[in-house]
Amino acid sequence: MASPSPAPEHPTGPFFFQRRFLPMWVAFVLGAFTDNMLKQALLIGLTFQALITLPGIADGASIVPVAGALFPLAMLIFSPIAGQVADKYETRSLFRLTKFVEFLLMVLAGAGFLMLGTSLAPVAGLVLVLALFLMGVQSAFFSPVRISAMPKYLTSHELIRANAFCNGGLYTSILLGLLLGGMLIILPGGPVIVALVLALAALAGWLAIRVAPEAAPDDPALTINYNPATLLYRQIGYVIKEPPVIRPLIGIGLFFFISTAVTIAVPVYADETLNADGSVATAIMGLFAIGALVGAVISALLSRGRSGLGFAASAMTVATLASLALYGASAMFDHDGDRLNALEFLSRPDGWLLAGLFMICAAAMGVFTVPLQAAVQRRARAQHRARIMASGNMLNALTAGIGSLSVLFVTGTAMAPHGAFLAIAALQAAVTLYMILRRRSVPQGLYDEILENGHHVPPVTLEAAPLLDADPDKLQPPRV
Repeated sequence: MASPSPAPEHPTGPFFFQRRFLPMWVAFVLGAFTDNMLKQALLIGLTFQALITLPGIADGASIVPVAGALFPLAMLIFSPIAGQVADKYETRSLFRLTKFVEFLLMVLAGAGFLMLGTSLAPVAGLVLVLALFLMGVQSAFFSPVRISAMPKYLTSHELIRANAFCNGGLYTSILLGLLLGGMLIILPGGPVIVALVLALAALAGWLAIRVAPEAAPDDPALTINYNPATLLYRQIGYVIKEPPVIRPLIGIGLFFFISTAVTIAVPVYADETLNADGSVATAIMGLFAIGALVGAVISALLSRGRSGLGFAASAMTVATLASLALYGASAMFDHDGDRLNALEFLSRPDGWLLAGLFMICAAAMGVFTVPLQAAVQRRARAQHRARIMASGNMLNALTAGIGSLSVLFVTGTAMAPHGAFLAIAALQAAVTLYMILRRRSVPQGLYDEILENGHHVPPVTLEAAPLLDADPDKLQPPRV
C-alpha cells in the first residue's frame, strides 16, 4: 500500500507545532537524551570514578570501547527485522509500543544505578551494560518507524527543514544527556538522580507520541523474515535496487563512524592527553554536540529551496582542516601539573582553542550529513522505504561499532590518544579527494535538486555542486 500524503487535517502554519511533527520530534529528542545520559553516566563511571565495575575487569577504561560498541551492535543485529516491522504495521501503534518499551528499559537502568553503593553493587555494572544493549535494540525498531513516517506526514519541501529540526533537537538532547549524565553521576547521590531523570524523560516521550496521527503501513501484506542470512542479503538488495540512495547512506555512515569514535575516545583523551578529569571530557563532548547543532542550523539556512547537497564537499574540507588542527593543538597542549577540571581547562587559551576546533569539526560534519538524510527519505520508494532506512541503520550501526572499537588502538597500544584525530583527518581528506575526483568525472558539474511546492523537479547541473550522492546517469551526457 502506498504511503498516504501528509494528513489533510493539519492546519496551516509552521509544521513544527502540528500533530504530524511535534509529538514525533519530542519523542525522538527525549529518546536521544535518555540514550546519551545512560551511556555517558556509564562511561564516566567506568573511566574516572571506579563507581561502576564489571566482574573480572580491573581497569574500567579498557572496557569503554567495547561497552560503547554494544549500542550499535544491537542496532546492527535487529535493524533488518525492524525495517520489515515498520513497513508492515501501522505507524502510530509502533510509535507507542517502542516508546513504552523505552520507558521499561529506563526503569531497568534506573534499578542498576540504584544498586550502586548497596550489596548488589557487583552486579549493577552488568545490569547497566544490559540496559544499554537493550536500548540499542529499542532504537533499532524506533528509528525506521520515525524515518519512514516523516515522508508520510510531511511534504518533500518540508523534509529538509524537518531533518534539520530533528538533528538540531538530537544534538541538543545529546548535549544535555552528556552534561547531565557525566556531571550527575559523580555527585553524592548522583546515581539516584540519574535513575529518576531517565525514567521521567522516557515517560514523557511515551506520553508525547500517543497524540501522533495515524499513518497507514507501506506494505501490510509483507511476510516478515527472521532468517539473519537471507535478511542481510535482501537488505543489501533493496539498497542496490535504489542507486540514488547508496551514496547518501555511505556519507551518513561516515558521520556515525567519526562521531562515535570521538565520543568514545574523548574520556581517554581527556584523561591522558589533557591530564583532566571527567568534567572536561563531558564539557568537550557537550561542545562537540553544540557544534553539530550549529551545523544542522547552518544546513537548514543554506538549503532553502534546494536539497542542500552541493555544500557537502566544502563542509568536509573544513572538517578535515579542523581535525588536523585539533591533532596539532593537542600535541602542543601543556598537561603537566595537577589534573584540570572543566573551569580550569576553559580558562586557558589553548583550552579554548581545542574547544573551538571540536565545535568547528562537528559543525562541518553537521552541514555534511543533514542533506544526505533528507535525500534518502525523498528518494526511497515507498513500498521499501522503511527497509531501506533499516539498511541505513545497519550501515550506521556497523560504522559506529567500528568507530567505537577503533579506539582500542588507543587504549590497547602505546598510541597517544590525540593520534585518533590525525586518523580521522586522513579519512576526511580521503572523502574530500573522492568528491573532487567525482566531480572531475562529470565535466558539467554534479547536480543539486531544486524543490518547488513540495515536489521534485528534474535535477539540474550546477557549477559547484560536487557530492557523494550525485547520480551521473541523470546528467546529460552521462559519463562513468
